[in-house]
Amino acid sequence: METLPIELLHRIFDDVDTETILFSVRSVSRLFRAVVNTYNRYCLSMKSIPKSNFYLLCRFIKPCNVISLTLSNDEKSSDQIDLFVSLVRLRQFTCLRSITLLNIDQFQLNFILKRINLQSLTSLSFTIRKYDDRRTKTTNNLLLSLTSHSKLRKLEYDITAKRMAKVTWPINSTIQYLTINNSITMDCLLTILQSSPYLHTITMKKKFDELYNHSLIPKYSSSTSFQQLRSLTIEELNLTIDQLESYLSLTPSLVYLKLIGRIHTLDGKRWEQFIELNLPHLNKFEFFFTHQDPVNRTHEDLQLMLASFQTLFWTEHKKWLINCEYYFDYSTYIRIYTKPICKSSLEYEPKFKKLSLSTSDEVIEDNPSVMTNVESMVFTWDRFLSGDVDEKKAITNRPLFAKVIEIDINLCWSWMLFSFHSFSILIDVQQIHRMKLQIYCRRSHMKSTWTQISILLEQACNLSSLMVDGNLHKKAICSAVENMYSLLPRQLKHLKIPINNLDKIERILGRCENLSTIRFNKKSKLSKEIIQWFRDNTTNSSYWKDKCTTIIWLGKKMIPSSDDTIPNKRIKLTDDRSNSESI
Repeated sequence: METLPIELLHRIFDDVDTETILFSVRSVSRLFRAVVNTYNRYCLSMKSIPKSNFYLLCRFIKPCNVISLTLSNDEKSSDQIDLFVSLVRLRQFTCLRSITLLNIDQFQLNFILKRINLQSLTSLSFTIRKYDDRRTKTTNNLLLSLTSHSKLRKLEYDITAKRMAKVTWPINSTIQYLTINNSITMDCLLTILQSSPYLHTITMKKKFDELYNHSLIPKYSSSTSFQQLRSLTIEELNLTIDQLESYLSLTPSLVYLKLIGRIHTLDGKRWEQFIELNLPHLNKFEFFFTHQDPVNRTHEDLQLMLASFQTLFWTEHKKWLINCEYYFDYSTYIRIYTKPICKSSLEYEPKFKKLSLSTSDEVIEDNPSVMTNVESMVFTWDRFLSGDVDEKKAITNRPLFAKVIEIDINLCWSWMLFSFHSFSILIDVQQIHRMKLQIYCRRSHMKSTWTQISILLEQACNLSSLMVDGNLHKKAICSAVENMYSLLPRQLKHLKIPINNLDKIERILGRCENLSTIRFNKKSKLSKEIIQWFRDNTTNSSYWKDKCTTIIWLGKKMIPSSDDTIPNKRIKLTDDRSNSESI
């Protein structure tokens, strides 16, 4: 082992998370301690981290060895950014190339950008949760300074369209990848394109209808096009086909196009003609269109609609295969999409409620290859879903949604005759990381309900986040779910669950020793008592409140003081922090 080149071990570290390197590898031997101490390419992510590990990382990490930093004020670590800048010196992050700041306050954003080396950054990503109009000018100047540097290649931001319109964009920006997580005006988007000759990839994740300004298109279309753009993704589309075509005509060099959302024209022939004329280089086109349709459709109607996507252009030249589904339950609508589905999240619709057709010969409903990109699913467990499970079980033993890692399950009070024994025909339960259970049932059904849930939880060996909600807050129901605490997977890190007695907290923490955050209903009569319990029984815990919940970011359970105890220092900020407080 001692003969191995250090650089080889460092290259292995490039694929290992920081916690494993510092907490596991470093303690193996003196040799590994020395190798770890000389490693200088740490990608430090504090997202969803246990608070005890957070303190240790801040102690052990050398800022000059960090090249990527992720901080988050999300519900799992509400005051993390304030705490981080109170424990480390930002100016020592001299080699930082990438920084991601999630749910940050505008004041915090300015504070950090003023203290890090902007000239070394190649990537910046941030989402703002709290604006401050007094600091807008400072933020805009910092962003201008950042985007003017020649090294910045990737920018992802979440700023409202009104505020983004006030940001000055530099001439000849070097940005190559742009992700917009909020609405943006068309004139702002076109200004960015005009000023960014190297910008080849744009992803827009918010409603495109807020972006559109039809009057601006003719001014640009007659004089210029944006040849540099090669890849375009729009994830919340809501335009007419005319509006969409007028914008896409400005981007003739597109090689990749992905569109998700609502569109009012499902005409394959029109798309074929437009692509051949305006997007001659397009070789990959992914879409997932939804269209509200008040007309009752027949199988023949769908065949006629799908025929426009069955020309040689679609099936032979481009090889873009299409599925079409008509839903006729409470409302009627059509979904038409390329295969495999390009969305990462879906709501399962039982076969009973839809008609399905495809431009290929494959069976749509039972083809896992169509679902390879789907990672998050919503299921409503009713008699239709139960029937689907039984039918698929007779056909195949492969999970239909094999890549899903997040599930939301709505258990309807009107249908309690369900079983999770066969749920694996839809998903691989062992792969699930996050689960949300919405339970609406009568007290008389609670015993059978929790029996089935125990079956599901026993299979979920990699589950790290569990939310249990529904009508369980009701007193009559709460008294009937005493057994749910003994069902909790021991490896859980994040938990939301009804609590009707302070004794349950000790029981939960005793079972789930790796728990990092716990959430409870803010309207609970025990809300104040629970916060006080954590004050009395833990150290360095903190809580954050919104309109509905109080979230505890857990410190350590109360034990005699030791050398590892780290004082809970706070940065001296003048901004209001009323929603987040240390315990």
